Amino acid sequence: MRRIPWVALATLLALLGLRVAALLEPVSGLLPGCAFKRLTGFACATCGLTRCVMALGRGDWREAFHWHPVAAVALALLPLAAVWDVRRAWRADPYPGLPASRAARLSVWAILVAAWALQVARGI
Repeated sequence: MRRIPWVALATLLALLGLRVAALLEPVSGLLPGCAFKRLTGFACATCGLTRCVMALGRGDWREAFHWHPVAAVALALLPLAAVWDVRRAWRADPYPGLPASRAARLSVWAILVAAWALQVARGI
């Protein structure tokens, strides 16, 4: 059975998206602000993500990390995931199952909640 490297393809699309974001940066001021922040006064979990993507499109990793650290780190790890996925597809291995460990699931949630708390504390 032929395996398709979906993660590697998604990585290529993400990199293409960053190039498009760099081209669209001059009109980014026309985008509406965060509706959640406008209604509640608090940053949402994704506040700063658009500015992070724009900074990554310019290649400014430091600014991208400032705006959304989790997204910047995740994007930095995408090439490693793509290499793993191409290797997995080449060997015709199936995708591994999601971890059944409660600690792994709670760790992911803790990282996301911590990123949201950081955005709220910084007032992004």
